[in-house]
Amino acid sequence: MKDRLYNVMDVIGESQYARDVIGVLYLPVTLLYMEMLAKSNIFGGVFDEKFKYLMFLSLAMGSLLSLVAMLLPGRVRRRFCKTVLAVLAVWFSFHVSYYGNFHTFFSWQTLGQAKDITQFWREAIVATLHVWYMVLAFFVPLVLMCLGGRYLIPDESGRNLTFVGISLAAFAVFYLPMIVAINGSKSGSEDYTPYYYYTYLQNDLDTSFRYYGIFNTTRIDVKQLIFGAPVEEFDSGEVTPALPDDGGESDPEKREYGYNVMNIDFDKAANAAKSDQIKKMDKYFKSVQPTRKNEYTGMFKGKNLIFITLEGFSDKIINPEFTPTLYKMSTEGFVFKNFYNSVWGGSTASGEYANMTGNFYTTANCLKASGSTYQPFALGNQLKKEGYMTLAYHNNSYTYYGRNKSHPNFGYKWKATGNGLTLKYNGWPRSDKEMAEVTVKDYIGLDQPFHAYYMSVSGHANYTFGGNSMSSRHKGDLPEYLSDKPEGVRAFAACQYEVELMLRTLVDALDQAGELEDTVFAMAADHYPYALSDEDLSELYGIPREGIRENFDLYRNGFLLWSASMSEPVTVDKPCSTIDILPTLSNLFGLEYDSRLMMGSDIMAEGDHFALIKVNGWSWISTQGEYNASAKRFTPSADCTLSESETADYVSAMNKIVRAKQTYSKQLLDKDYYKHIWKFVSKDKTGSTSAAEPEGGETTKAE
Repeated sequence: MKDRLYNVMDVIGESQYARDVIGVLYLPVTLLYMEMLAKSNIFGGVFDEKFKYLMFLSLAMGSLLSLVAMLLPGRVRRRFCKTVLAVLAVWFSFHVSYYGNFHTFFSWQTLGQAKDITQFWREAIVATLHVWYMVLAFFVPLVLMCLGGRYLIPDESGRNLTFVGISLAAFAVFYLPMIVAINGSKSGSEDYTPYYYYTYLQNDLDTSFRYYGIFNTTRIDVKQLIFGAPVEEFDSGEVTPALPDDGGESDPEKREYGYNVMNIDFDKAANAAKSDQIKKMDKYFKSVQPTRKNEYTGMFKGKNLIFITLEGFSDKIINPEFTPTLYKMSTEGFVFKNFYNSVWGGSTASGEYANMTGNFYTTANCLKASGSTYQPFALGNQLKKEGYMTLAYHNNSYTYYGRNKSHPNFGYKWKATGNGLTLKYNGWPRSDKEMAEVTVKDYIGLDQPFHAYYMSVSGHANYTFGGNSMSSRHKGDLPEYLSDKPEGVRAFAACQYEVELMLRTLVDALDQAGELEDTVFAMAADHYPYALSDEDLSELYGIPREGIRENFDLYRNGFLLWSASMSEPVTVDKPCSTIDILPTLSNLFGLEYDSRLMMGSDIMAEGDHFALIKVNGWSWISTQGEYNASAKRFTPSADCTLSESETADYVSAMNKIVRAKQTYSKQLLDKDYYKHIWKFVSKDKTGSTSAAEPEGGETTKAE
């Protein structure tokens, strides 16, 4: 076979022109080949309306690499090309494996989390084995170069200028038309354009990869990491609600509620701001319409709160036979029919951050970064000011994702493995039930209200009976109706059974202490169980396998909010998502907060509401219908009140609101905005601010 290859190469080598063309185009064509392989594997197809951007920019960057190679002496040139091909093969293999593991893309913004990510080496190995054939395919160009480099890359150093000229011309031919097209889309009428995904990369990294591929998205990502990312600008009139509520002004009873706002002098804040971006944020938050207090305001005031972020949880495993405690909590408390778990872009870290802050972020750095910022609205800080004992627990490493910085800064006494939480079982993953058993004694039976926060881990991938110790432990506890399901579904249900046991432990302990009636449980997942295969997800959710990762119903999940003191359930049909948890709990517990300063909003407030879902781009579901950002398609709901002529304006207005939320949610953390604006919150008669201050007052560093 090797002799045949050399025979073909010899024929090509007889033509100087053919060798020149092959030599100059080998790297560009190879880069496009790798991009097409990756896109096919990750997105299930290659040729769509975005392919021209991927093709031309890949050929352009490949031509630029070729240009560099042709400037080098002949022998060095081949070594350079082999090195480039090896790096590209490893980099593309890593991306495909990373996406297979986390179902989101790696960003250099998360580089600081590399040590944390490597703790999931089991999952990484499994993900790589699943795409072994892709890894081999990425290395094919390198193998060809090693076998026939003298035929593929010219070594006539005396003709360098010719090769450089050809490479430069190829770069210009491929690059310039696309840049003109991308910049030209800026002035278009569409809300999401090629220019948007090229410029505001971090707002939607997944779609940028669809448009521009791994190499170019990485290039832009690194550039913005070094030199800073541009921030989209909005006029204040563009970010008001598309269907504003009248605030209950027409109803005398509602008029008495008032708004969840604090007395903030945004104008004074803007005048004192040290940067134009902060001034723009002051202007934006001043323009946001606040939510009105309502009949549920203060419903749980003074009660204890147990708040749990459930690892990889899906409410599809809830069953009165299998999980009676979960079933009771999901049917006898607040019943949210249209609650969605978005995958924000940073796996568990960004999902937990959304649950705890009412804001979202698109990389896993959010928790670590929040540890050095001012966080007045985190429940730990809010409830600590109300006299609560506030504690947080996690049955995995206490430093993972920087929780040792974020959670103390959120107002909690932080305990996890390696930091005061000692568990007998040390397998992977650890037991949620055991975590509850050893921690519940910290806060019950005391003459003080408490707020306990938990981040569970038993429901973590892998979802096999050999790869998850909790799945193996509870295999015998699975009910008969799951016996015919695939192993992935059964293993997932088995490890999530730990949540049921954890809740039984907590409920029994509270009941025996006489504190169950005075305690509220709030629970939501960090993300859907993305580590399940498409086939297993289809079986679990009962939705078609084809295109399942882009199906909105995959992200529909449970937000469990229950107290034994509730005499009857409260059904909520509004679309809502994880960023709405914090403002909703803040309102229910009667806490003073400013509803303008969070991206989420109180679900129980009057007026239109929508769920933000990062799938197919930044999509959303409102009471009027659902918008698929990738397809740029709005589908009215059965209750839609919009006329055909009103729909376009509504969708455009909603998209501006969503894009503003993308921009300012990131800026809240990046610019430490709460620290800035807190100086302009008026003091009340007692001399304290209208909301809780983090421990340490103005200090932004965690203990």
